[in-house]
Amino acid sequence: MTDSSYNPQNLKEKLIETYQDKSLEDLEHGMEIETQYGLCYKFTTQEKLKIKIIGERKVNECILGDLKLIKGIGEAKERKLKEDGCQSIDDLRDHPVFGAAACEFLNHIEKGDSSALSDWISSQYSPSHPLNLLTSSLSGAENLLFMDIETLGLKEVPLILIGVAEASENSLTINQYLMRDLKEEKAVLDGFISHQKTADHVYVTFNGRSFDVPFIRSRMRYHGLEKRINSQHLDLLHFSRRQWKDQLPNCKLQTLEKYLFDLERYDDVPSSLVPDFYLTYLKTGNIGPLVPIIEHNREDVVTLAKILSLLHQKSDF
Repeated sequence: MTDSSYNPQNLKEKLIETYQDKSLEDLEHGMEIETQYGLCYKFTTQEKLKIKIIGERKVNECILGDLKLIKGIGEAKERKLKEDGCQSIDDLRDHPVFGAAACEFLNHIEKGDSSALSDWISSQYSPSHPLNLLTSSLSGAENLLFMDIETLGLKEVPLILIGVAEASENSLTINQYLMRDLKEEKAVLDGFISHQKTADHVYVTFNGRSFDVPFIRSRMRYHGLEKRINSQHLDLLHFSRRQWKDQLPNCKLQTLEKYLFDLERYDDVPSSLVPDFYLTYLKTGNIGPLVPIIEHNREDVVTLAKILSLLHQKSDF
């Protein structure tokens, strides 16, 4: 959010003046790093935050209690099955019609294969169904990767900055990979993808299904990077719309910040102006226009973690 006196050009000029004799090394929490594809710059910060997600036992109860996850079972059939004593999918193991599908589904549960469960739920309902939100708990909060990107445009242009945050018991560690010039994009991508260590990692984004993830995949193809970004993904835009669309003016990220967490941003650079500010940095060599881009990205990533935690608390299950 910005106040009524906000003017992007004035902000840019102010930043250029403030940082005219400074370099990235003068900013806190940053350092040059070397990847297998060269150098880039990384900022690492901490945010005190405990992510509250529904426990595995409760998740399994919710999922197993929904017989409609088995193809061929609708509302009426589920009601009849439960009247006959089948209260969970586990009770369908020996069913003459639904037993095979039930056993296949239960196998995913027993393996803790949240990716397969997410695909299953999406095929029966939709990617934004609340049950899909709950499957993220099965991987554990420590396997969630909250991610947001800043770019020079909407497609087929370089990626400026990637922020990725990981949760521990009571805090969030945010790593941001910055492209100091156009030659460092491959290193930025490599730095980011290094956080994807296992297939259990789940990306958490806001509109990332339509923008962030396809953009990253496109840039990785452009640079010939072979490692793939995990398909397991929670796009909180859709879950937020399902939860709050009738209560808020809209479900933009900063609207959610204002109404859900009482947060407003000042001197923020909206995503639409990020290319202009970054190109000014490239042209002048002055780091001032980079500063609000870095902060904007960091705040976006932290907000993702807060929204996910709140969605789990608001769940009707």
